[in-house]
Amino acid sequence: MGNRKLIIGVDVGGTNSDLVVVEPEKLGTESKGVIAWHKSVTTPDVSVGIEHAITTVLGNPKYGISKNEIISITIGTTHFINAVIERDANRLEKVAVIRLAGPFGQSLPPFGDFPEDLADIINGYFCSIDGGSHIGGGDIRKLDKSALRRECKKIRSLGITAVAIVGIFSNMNASQEKEAGAIVSEEIPGCDVVLSHTISGIGMVERENATILNASIKKFGQKIIHSFVGAARRLGLRCPVMLSQNDGTVLSIKGALETPIKTFSSGATNSMRGAAILCSEDPDVKHNNVIVCDVGGTTTDVGQILSSGFPRQSAMYSYVGGVRMNFSMPHVVSIGLGGGSIVRGNETTGVTVGPDSTGSDIVTKSLVFGGNTVTTTDVSVSIRQKESNDGNSGELIEIGDPNRVKDKFSSNYLEKYQQVLKRHLEKVIDRVKTSRRDIPVIFVGGGSFIAPDKLAGTSKVIKPPYSQVANAIGAALGKISSSISEFKTLKGATDEEKQSVINELIARAKNDAILKGASSSSLEVVNIVSDAVPYVENVYDFEVKVVGDVDYDKALELTRKAETEQSLPLDNEFLTVAVYKHAKVSSKEQEQFDYESYRPKIVNGIWKLTETDIDFIGRGAYILGCGGGGDPHSSVIELKRMIRHGHNIQILTLDKFSSLTSGTGRAINVGYFGSPTISGERLHADEILEALDRMEQYEGKKTDGIFMFEIGGGNGLSGLWTAAMKNLPVIDLDLMGRAYPTQWQSLPSVYSENRGYPYLTVSDGNGFELTINSAIDDIQMEDIMRDCMYNRGCQGACVEPSMDIEQMEQQTVHNPVSLSWRIGRAAYLAAYHSDLDHLPSYIINSSGGSKCTKCILKGKIVSVEKKLKRGYGYGVVEIESLPGVIELDKKVKKTVIRMPFKNENIVAYQVEDNRLIPLCSVPDLITLVDEDGNAVGTQDYRYGLIVYIMVFAASNKWRTQRGLQNGGPQAFGEEFKDVKYQPIGDYFETLPVSLEYEGLHGN
Repeated sequence: MGNRKLIIGVDVGGTNSDLVVVEPEKLGTESKGVIAWHKSVTTPDVSVGIEHAITTVLGNPKYGISKNEIISITIGTTHFINAVIERDANRLEKVAVIRLAGPFGQSLPPFGDFPEDLADIINGYFCSIDGGSHIGGGDIRKLDKSALRRECKKIRSLGITAVAIVGIFSNMNASQEKEAGAIVSEEIPGCDVVLSHTISGIGMVERENATILNASIKKFGQKIIHSFVGAARRLGLRCPVMLSQNDGTVLSIKGALETPIKTFSSGATNSMRGAAILCSEDPDVKHNNVIVCDVGGTTTDVGQILSSGFPRQSAMYSYVGGVRMNFSMPHVVSIGLGGGSIVRGNETTGVTVGPDSTGSDIVTKSLVFGGNTVTTTDVSVSIRQKESNDGNSGELIEIGDPNRVKDKFSSNYLEKYQQVLKRHLEKVIDRVKTSRRDIPVIFVGGGSFIAPDKLAGTSKVIKPPYSQVANAIGAALGKISSSISEFKTLKGATDEEKQSVINELIARAKNDAILKGASSSSLEVVNIVSDAVPYVENVYDFEVKVVGDVDYDKALELTRKAETEQSLPLDNEFLTVAVYKHAKVSSKEQEQFDYESYRPKIVNGIWKLTETDIDFIGRGAYILGCGGGGDPHSSVIELKRMIRHGHNIQILTLDKFSSLTSGTGRAINVGYFGSPTISGERLHADEILEALDRMEQYEGKKTDGIFMFEIGGGNGLSGLWTAAMKNLPVIDLDLMGRAYPTQWQSLPSVYSENRGYPYLTVSDGNGFELTINSAIDDIQMEDIMRDCMYNRGCQGACVEPSMDIEQMEQQTVHNPVSLSWRIGRAAYLAAYHSDLDHLPSYIINSSGGSKCTKCILKGKIVSVEKKLKRGYGYGVVEIESLPGVIELDKKVKKTVIRMPFKNENIVAYQVEDNRLIPLCSVPDLITLVDEDGNAVGTQDYRYGLIVYIMVFAASNKWRTQRGLQNGGPQAFGEEFKDVKYQPIGDYFETLPVSLEYEGLHGN
């Protein structure tokens, strides 16, 4: 027995900790390689609990385990994420944030979207200095080393020892961050420096947030990780110690010490990985996608294990403690169903299950433990008793005293209960599935026994042995991974050129994995991404990921190296680290905001925006973006901050503007152009203000107001910022009523036969300004505008000629801000009323009713194809309908909708007998909204995402012959020449918010 190679896996939860000892060579046997397992209550000092659990297992003679048989210990812990969620000032450090950004992002400092109580704990200092990179890798500005050293002295004087360094497009070029990190370490000896390019990908606000959290938790992470190593060393275990991370792989001690944030969601991934490992020899599971349901006492967490053996990751943003990050997390859907869920009703009135639960009180409140509350455990035990009595297969469930529920429930009651249970599970499984075909489902967790043995939509229900410690098994058998993500500018964007880049990245990723402790012979590529960046010619976002088995000799070497580098105490000097929580939650009562009774502030016909209005407008503007326009999230944060600091943002109707200016007023529209990928990373500077000043100089007169170039996406809020900075009113107008990909797809071009812009001004916010005063037509004007910005970071601001009252009356869509506010408010109300199942109805009612707004169907994205043509993101998405379809007409039931897009969605086809039947098209607005009421941009289309397809009637100004030439299907290319525009319904001009709510301001 002494020749065995055993590994220990530990999963440390907030309440309980699970430990398992596995012999990997016997995974294919009936025992699944499990030698021993142990469950215990998590102790304040985690290492003491781990040490006790290991001692208990090693000391039990029936297992016959010797210390020299243990070749590794892998630990998964929730301590780091809990520190953030619980606002624990004992575990979180104040952080100084240094941006390398040149002029960009000055009006949106860090912590802008942090919950106030968390920011109070972590926000220590902020500065922005010259530096940063363009998407092509060139410098925005050279790193200002002198300024950096001056800032370091200020940080040091504040006693802050955690520093986050965040450079624009550091993922493209990390050299400035690395150089800045070396300087900070030199100037502030002993500080913890975190470089953002080591944490996550593109998206300045989200990457910065993740970097801040990692910096804040790093010192506490070092203490906990040291205590883990200490527990092993005190027991005389000389094996490597590793931590499980979010994607189901493991981190060396060195990696975990640097990036504890990568362990934040390891609990969910451990359970899913453990489930896949326990069923790895099942032919229905091996090399296939499977669903995993982890059933606890209160909730069931449902995710998908891909054929690679690793969890499917969420492509959308993740939130931890209310902080939004673009950090990779497993895609998990949770429902209120567990072993302690309360069962109510009877066979006459019907039965309900959950979502409330007895939780840990199940041992006193449930029937089998002598209580008087009926739980799923009680009913499930009774069902198994009845099946056994009837001679059916199935083991009795030995929990509490099963006799307490013997013959407790009638057959009719048990049948109704099982119907409800199955309905809950079948619904959530269907949400997670990525195709219609039946799929194996594995149940793990302490409450997995409540699951039925058959479920619709599944090919097989599996409840493997040792499922109660699947999380610890997943931790024990984690592999090592390496991911590399980079943007590359290609010469011709040929398949050969792209493959060459992918091969280079794979080689680098494999080398990195080996350095982390992976066995070179076991490495395999599990993910390759090659996505074109919209609006930017020949720039691609590449990502590769490789995984491999742990080389335990190499891992031990890394553990010992980390111990030496971190100056860990000698074996007998390891100190224990008791963690006593010190929550510092805001003293203000955190009540849910009453969106139902909220009324906007209207004074004398002037709408004065509040933070709530900004939330509504931002949500609605992205929905009106029709898949394009970019996410307004950073603009929402910025504008809310401005309002808190006293800025006055006022919205006027065109009539009100005309009245206030005696009919002689002129206004200018403003907006950004370029790729949403860039605007999400390179926050704006003063480019709009610079282009606006240049336009006023060119025209020789000042503007009296501002309006939006387009309401859809990020530009739907750009005019609000501009107006606030210039102390001017915003007129409730735009030139599209949506987002279109090109400038000439706007109403001035429609009304002037593509000569609506005789001149315009542009700025890049970094010293480049230009007035273009001659072009053949608007199409050439756009080409010139984009060409001149191509070498200026592919992003800029554009300001067109001012308009008088008559021009604005004719050549704009009226009240788009009011419409975006109403749509956004509807989405917030649906969530406020916990009625998201009826989200489309809220949106339809908010935007004119069913005569002008439709929901084609609720469906799941089952296919996405993307490509690039002339810098624009083209593609096709297919959406398969789900139960509960809201029909466009009675013919549209269970179906597939195929939708091509060019940054924005173009046509929705019904697929029928290999024919494509157009249901609706541009200029009507076709947009995808997820189940939480958020717009889904084309860049975020991904397999398995559940969406509503919403369609809004376009303004009548787009329905003319000329309007259809610029904004109809044929404007998007030859492949749409046979698509005839069929209006989705009648267009009704939106009632201005200021007219409806005058004098009704509430809170």
